[in-house]
Amino acid sequence: MSTITGEDRMSHGNNQKTPLQKLLSLRDLSVSQIANATGLGYHAIQKTIKQQRCRPETRQAIAQFLGLPYDHLWGDCANEHLNRLIRQEIEKHTACHQQSLRAAYLPEDN
Repeated sequence: MSTITGEDRMSHGNNQKTPLQKLLSLRDLSVSQIANATGLGYHAIQKTIKQQRCRPETRQAIAQFLGLPYDHLWGDCANEHLNRLIRQEIEKHTACHQQSLRAAYLPEDN
């Protein structure tokens, strides 16, 4: 029986993730990376991303780390902004996967 760590939980159960968790997962960013880069505690970042805490300074640090306006993550239209970013990340992943498949199966096209 395998054990799922805190970091691994972000990659399981997409339907239960917040939009921000989904975006971070698609960008292959971990709570630890954000905590290390911002100098804030792991649990403060984790709880904020999961929308279990709402300290403005932690939210601002996450927004700055991602290079996004505060309102795009925490404002009234945050879900719309995050869903747009999620769609963009999916498109990037799709294009990348398509390139790898072409290189592997149709090398003459490259």
